[in-house]
Amino acid sequence: MQMLRHLPNLITLTNLLFGCIGLVLAGWGDLTTAARCIYIAAILDFSDGFAARALKASSPIGKDLDSLADVVSFGVLPGILLYQLSASVPGIVGLEYAVLILPVLSALRLARFNHDTRQSDKFIGLPTPASAILVASLLIWLFSTDTSAMTHLNKTLVAGFALGLALLLNAPFELFALKFKSFGWAENRLIYVFLIFSVILIASLSYLGLAFVILAYILVSALLALTKPKTT
Repeated sequence: MQMLRHLPNLITLTNLLFGCIGLVLAGWGDLTTAARCIYIAAILDFSDGFAARALKASSPIGKDLDSLADVVSFGVLPGILLYQLSASVPGIVGLEYAVLILPVLSALRLARFNHDTRQSDKFIGLPTPASAILVASLLIWLFSTDTSAMTHLNKTLVAGFALGLALLLNAPFELFALKFKSFGWAENRLIYVFLIFSVILIASLSYLGLAFVILAYILVSALLALTKPKTT
């Protein structure tokens, strides 16, 4: 049983391992396989928290280790993927380095999350896994379809996309948390509807559908924040 208490940290380290593997693959130019490493890391990122709660094995070291792994898998890896993408399209020479704002502000977002008590049951700013999944999904879609989307890309568009994501990571608006405190319909109506909508999108549009799910998550959260009654 004592060995099981180390399971959450082992899962977190495996998350980090896949982030590192993704970086190696991106360096070799295999961007789609590198992007798929983000999906595996995201599953592991969810699993380590689940395991820690189930085993009652949460610890400050585990929390710090989780953030360190996330910086690599959901900050540096998507930043390098966007760098490689930007380097392959036309535009102002050197502008491809602008996308590295994404890993820098991902690190800031993760550090702030660790010390923000308001985010125990909700998110303030886009979570880094959601940002990374959006990058991975759009990149896989770009490279795995016969669309002409790639011909319309340039360094300025890629840099603008990276900057927009970086700002959303640290934006001071609430995003609804996809966490179940119970499984009743009334108190989880929004989550159930969103999950059903997400399944339909992903089943219909595959990787592009997953990208739309992340965009919908941002849009719905923004609308909820705008329509939330102001407290006096």
